Amino acid sequence: MADIKFPSKQIEKFNDRIENCLEDAACRSVLEFYLKTVMGIANLNNILKLWNKANASFDDDIFDFIDEVDDFQDGPLLTLSESHLKVAYVKNECCRLFNKANIHQRFIQYLIDKHQQ
Repeated sequence: MADIKFPSKQIEKFNDRIENCLEDAACRSVLEFYLKTVMGIANLNNILKLWNKANASFDDDIFDFIDEVDDFQDGPLLTLSESHLKVAYVKNECCRLFNKANIHQRFIQYLIDKHQQ
């Protein structure tokens, strides 16, 4: 994991929003490592798993992932009929939960300390 390095400009982009971190495959990989080894909080790992599942496709299996995430508000999701809207909702809800956990700034500092070129 230490071999993944990012230029400072890219880290600045990641710093704007947690979504920017999640949309980048390499950054998402570092985030997964960070959540598992540095943070060690199961719910945060589950949020990332759910985001990855939603990013890949939306099917009924996603509800198994949702059940593993504390505080996921699925009420609005149940009212949506179009798959792309469901995916967008799940991804937004995952970002909300990461923001609620105040993980973003700590992760950015980790990127600066360990993964900046």
